[in-house]
Amino acid sequence: MKQLVVALTVGIGLLSLAFGADLDLEQRFLLLATKKTSTMQKELNEASSAGYRIVTGSPTSGSEMALILEKVVTPPNNYEYMLLATTKTSTMQKELQEAASQGFQLLPNTMISKGRTFGGPEIIVVLEKAPGAYEKYDYLLLATTKTSTLQKEMSEAIEEGYEVVGMVSRGEHMVILERPARATLNE
Repeated sequence: MKQLVVALTVGIGLLSLAFGADLDLEQRFLLLATKKTSTMQKELNEASSAGYRIVTGSPTSGSEMALILEKVVTPPNNYEYMLLATTKTSTMQKELQEAASQGFQLLPNTMISKGRTFGGPEIIVVLEKAPGAYEKYDYLLLATTKTSTLQKEMSEAIEEGYEVVGMVSRGEHMVILERPARATLNE
């Protein structure tokens, strides 16, 4: 009986951490981990407004993602973050470009393929906007199961001025390429 009480107490404590516990924004490093992308975006906003910047990200299990942040700036010189999550390649391409037009840049070490109960794996990426950032980028997303096709498409994109910035796989290989926005190049 005593073991059951201890197990329930620990379980309730872990649940309170997972659901709605306040972030300790006094730490130098902060670990954010959740299954819900909306929760991650909310916690990212809270942490970045306290001066944190993303160091790295990773899937922690089939359906959870984690980010490590470091306190590096003093408000109001905060980094801004936008989390994109979708199962469709075309949607990710569109949302990447929309975010880039607002001055956000992809953080390649946050590209995650996250399992879901229903539907296919979800691709999650985080974009960052540095304080005072003015440069904008164009993004190209390539996705295929055939490596020979991917090689050909990457070579063509590189000839157009793109650089490979990240890759994630989920039954197909998804490569994201980046270049300075054409409008930025002409300024």
